Amino acid sequence: MTATPIKFILCLSLFLSTISWTGSRSNAAAPSRAKVARTLVVSLDGLDFRYLKNADEYGLKIPNLRRLMANGISAGVYGTFPSLTYPAHTTIITGVEPDRHGIYGNGPIEPLDRPTGDLIFYASNIKADTLWDAARRKGLSVGSVSWPISLGAGDFNLPEIFKGGNRALQNLALTKILTRPKGLVDEVTKHDSALYAQMTADEQDDLRSRFAEYIIEFKRPELMLVHLFDFDHFQHDVGPFEPESIAILEKLDGYLGRMLAAAERAGTLDQTTVFVVSDHGFLPIKWQINPGVALVRAGLITIRDDRDAKGKVRTVVTDWKVMPFVTAASCALILKDPNDHASARKALDAMRELETEDGRQTPGRADGLFTILTPPQIRARHSNTRAALMLEANEGYTFGTNLSGAVTVESKQHGQHGYFPERYEASFVASGAGVSRRGVRSQIRMVQIGPTIAHVLNMKLRDARAAPVSLK
Repeated sequence: MTATPIKFILCLSLFLSTISWTGSRSNAAAPSRAKVARTLVVSLDGLDFRYLKNADEYGLKIPNLRRLMANGISAGVYGTFPSLTYPAHTTIITGVEPDRHGIYGNGPIEPLDRPTGDLIFYASNIKADTLWDAARRKGLSVGSVSWPISLGAGDFNLPEIFKGGNRALQNLALTKILTRPKGLVDEVTKHDSALYAQMTADEQDDLRSRFAEYIIEFKRPELMLVHLFDFDHFQHDVGPFEPESIAILEKLDGYLGRMLAAAERAGTLDQTTVFVVSDHGFLPIKWQINPGVALVRAGLITIRDDRDAKGKVRTVVTDWKVMPFVTAASCALILKDPNDHASARKALDAMRELETEDGRQTPGRADGLFTILTPPQIRARHSNTRAALMLEANEGYTFGTNLSGAVTVESKQHGQHGYFPERYEASFVASGAGVSRRGVRSQIRMVQIGPTIAHVLNMKLRDARAAPVSLK
């Protein structure tokens, strides 16, 4: 996930990373009545496969992940373009690419002169069959904690919500109201006195994990989806493979161990196939490119400076013909009028000039800043069907939304994603019930993950065409 205000969405400790999930069941809840297949899917946002493949090199203290890998299979994953949180997570639960499921960014494509700043949160925005749709057809129960674009789905759901312009507590109140079933937040709060104890402005995954533990132990859904994203936030701030990022990953390993322990207490662990997945890798960055500045200079966006009630100057868009839809290290150029071919050509000329001239003026750069994709190239990558053009930044670069000032500026972030998926690998681990294969296997495709989860539960994703990964 990009470093947006979403880190405050659930603004509602280092837990021992060596927590065991294979201990005694003496205090476990009564085992389930029937032997049924179950899945626990935990997404660790931003888990580049290099962390798992080279765990010894980084000295990672991740006993739970190591145990799952040793007792199952793992693989690098070729993801989506853009390699961004919401498009990727939607591919994971549908088995299809963005051009089919319709999610092209973390937020919707909105008019440049009337943006809301909202993220996409209603499950009804997804245009393809999902795992929770398939589960409903089979009569299976679904639990979900902070899974992107899941509002209105499943049986036990703490959704991920951020509405632009809201304060943190307003988004919290909205989340509480829209959690399914009504009263679940109060139920978990009453059960867990430490629910909010480890919540800070930068970390909320302890809170999310506690919600997941409760649902796993007391609701026992057949399909459980959990999204943790503190790791992504820290990699944006300090960069990938830095000590601070590694420390967060080690915390997440402890949270994963707690979820597995919850399944053991519920008596369902031996029925559960555990999947650990991620949405994208990470690269270090130093520079930010603002294509909107070049579009303003080309006369394709019209702006003016206004002063608010406090006298602060802000840039206001009064009209536009082409707008940048920034998705981290990629960017789509959207036409106001899809048939305005003259503006499309003008935008292409502006981007070609920016790619070469500004690239040579940027310190440490002798070539261009980014790759330009035309509509046939966009279609070949199964990406944004609404884009007249797309841009993919070179390593060390990301895109920004500035409409004035310099085109290229030093980035405030130190890590980024959104690039072509061949620049890094996301992660896949499968272990537990029904997994007899062992070791690191060759790269898989992200579109295979959903069909694999569906196969374990004897379900079918109606739109997916990729073969499931063999677990036996």
